[in-house]
Amino acid sequence: ALQLTLDTKVTELQIDLAVAIDDNASLSKKMKDASDDLEAKQTQMESLEHDKSEALAQLKLTQEKSNANLKSFKLQEETLIEKMKSDAAQQRVSQECDVLKEVEALKSERDALQLALNTKVTELKNDLAVAMDDNETLMEKMKDASD
Repeated sequence: ALQLTLDTKVTELQIDLAVAIDDNASLSKKMKDASDDLEAKQTQMESLEHDKSEALAQLKLTQEKSNANLKSFKLQEETLIEKMKSDAAQQRVSQECDVLKEVEALKSERDALQLALNTKVTELKNDLAVAMDDNETLMEKMKDASD
């Protein structure tokens, strides 16, 4: 009877061990999945950071070009004013007015480009915030899973 009790106890322990091994394997798979998800999110976040850096560099370059163009156009405007004061330059007034129209068109184009770039930077910041939130959620899930 003692042998039967011991055999029964051993069988129960073997069943408990098999269940614990299955649970452990399931938890290991969940940890691997969470780790893979985290790695994907980190890669996505790095890509977004890269996109953001490129957009900011493009924005800076565009601003520098716009500032240089604006200085050039202001100089042209000053030149036009001086030429308009001269009787000899009266024939060129209409041509210089065209330059001023071009300046205004370029200013409008610059403003539109600036708006588009600012919008893109905002979108990238929003995408980065979402990715960071997803990262934080995954980290909490991994922590909960490890507890």
